[in-house]
Parts: sequence; structure tokens; C-alpha cells
Amino acid sequence: MEAQRRHQAPTERRSFVRDARRPRHAALLDAVQRIDAEISPAARDELARWVRDEYQSEFADIPLGFVAQCHLGPPYVDHVLDLLHTIVEHYAPADPMPEPFASARMLVRSGAYAYVEIYGSGAIRPVLPDGTVVA
Repeated sequence: MEAQRRHQAPTERRSFVRDARRPRHAALLDAVQRIDAEISPAARDELARWVRDEYQSEFADIPLGFVAQCHLGPPYVDHVLDLLHTIVEHYAPADPMPEPFASARMLVRSGAYAYVEIYGSGAIRPVLPDGTVVA
């Protein structure tokens, strides 16, 4: 029985990694973008809850949050969307961004990604505008 469990574990891990790298669908991409634009705290909380539920059901893991380009204009260039507390924090170029989000900042500033997912495990998953996850 133990040998069978050890044999299954790598398959389960590969399945999890495969799920984590599966493209993000359009509704999810749109929702992540809308969290930043939502003014109503109640609506933002509801949207963040939907995003958390979607990640849990689709990918079996929920990011701590996202780093993305900010479209508010100067002085802001990027922001953090914290899914655990539904906090949206905007940053100017010289503002320090807290860890673990800071490690994704330069990826976001490249302009190549819709957003970058940040996980409690330390994983960072850049997501292209078409939903493709870059490994």
C-alpha cells in the first residue's frame, strides 16, 4: 500500500503543476482587472471572493494576490491586489513594494504581462494578456 502511495504522489504533483499552468480564462482576466477599478468596497470584496473561488476550483490553489500595471496615471505605475484582505495598494516608481510582491515588480513593468500571480509557497506566475501562464 505504501509503495502504491509513493507511486501516485508524483502523478498528483504533476497534475497540480499542470493545473497551475493552465491558461486563465477571459472572465478571470477581466475580474482581476476590475478589482482595481471597483470603487465600492462591497463590490470589490464580492469580486475578490469570486476570483478566490475560481482559482480554488480551477487551479486548486489561491494566490496571495497579484501585481499589475496601474492605469490611474502618474505618479502610480503598479499596484498590488491582495486577495486575502481585498486590499488594492498603488505604488509610484520610488515607493518600496512589500515582499513577496516586490519580486514581481520588474516583470510587471516590462509591460508583457496582464498581471503576475504571487503564491504563499513563493511561486510567481506571470500571466500574459491572452491568459497564458509563463512557467
